[in-house]
Amino acid sequence: MLKINAHSMDQNRDIYGLKNSKNCDIDLNEVVKFGSGNEKKKVARRRWGILAKALKSPSGSEPSSPTDDASVRRISSFMLLTTARLSSAPVVRRADNDRQLNETNKRTWYKYSFTIDDCEYLVNVGHRDRTFSAEDLMGFNNTGNICIWPSEETLSYYVCSNLPLFNDKTVLELGGGMSCLAGLFVAKYGSAKHVTVTDGNKISVDNVQATLHCNEFKGGVSCRVLKWGAEKSGEKYDVVLCADCLFFDDARADLIDCIRSHLAQSGTAYVMAPQRGATLDEFVRQSELKGFKCRKVLNYSGLVWDKRAALLSNFDYNDNIHYPILIEVTNF
Repeated sequence: MLKINAHSMDQNRDIYGLKNSKNCDIDLNEVVKFGSGNEKKKVARRRWGILAKALKSPSGSEPSSPTDDASVRRISSFMLLTTARLSSAPVVRRADNDRQLNETNKRTWYKYSFTIDDCEYLVNVGHRDRTFSAEDLMGFNNTGNICIWPSEETLSYYVCSNLPLFNDKTVLELGGGMSCLAGLFVAKYGSAKHVTVTDGNKISVDNVQATLHCNEFKGGVSCRVLKWGAEKSGEKYDVVLCADCLFFDDARADLIDCIRSHLAQSGTAYVMAPQRGATLDEFVRQSELKGFKCRKVLNYSGLVWDKRAALLSNFDYNDNIHYPILIEVTNF
């Protein structure tokens, strides 16, 4: 069974220390080779490689080797988050039933925190002790259940540094993965009317539902499954948040349509993602064809920009792959 590393997580390592998966119902070596020979599937193969490597890697393993072409997690963090294991589930909301209590207790709990201007911002996040099946891996994108990606880290830092953006606003996070960090930081420390955090993967949503019982929030917050291609219209939100969701070519149009369906006329979507070849520019191009205005912001945080500058001389660092760019998406 895959287990969480028993020690506090170090952000200069892969954020999930996972034990070998002897009970996994899929040949992970075959996953790494998935789609080989097709140039258009390179990005997908790389993503599958990251997923397989995370599932196979021993507890406490170092970041991927610079010679490993299947992984982009050679630079796994901008060292913004501090993570520490908690001794028990920090339950602050009474569970409505035994299932909710069981879901909370069967997780290993960590405190994720930033310090900004001497103020600590933290979210308690449960890490699910689990075995992955072939159905889990082959379903809706599951990479958000494996680790915190740099784009999610930097978007969360950005929202904590700019909380007035969310005052009296309704907020939706798309593709938030197993933590929905950005949205939950807004819910805990912003003055939003309501925050809705979502992912297309039920495993992720179940994990966030448990997380909601282990944090205190300033305002209303809810979590649900939202698959981008399934909702053609829906409730409008003042702010949409989205981190590292641009890499799947086949899902890009659905993501843009989902933003269009849920973004209020005067609203703003904050999309964080690395350039990663043509994926970011293609998102901008298709978004503008749908009537959006997109503004790329490279230097959205002095601290993140300085950390990027320090990494430029690192052999393992690739600006195209690792540096998250902020895109502000608005209606004309």
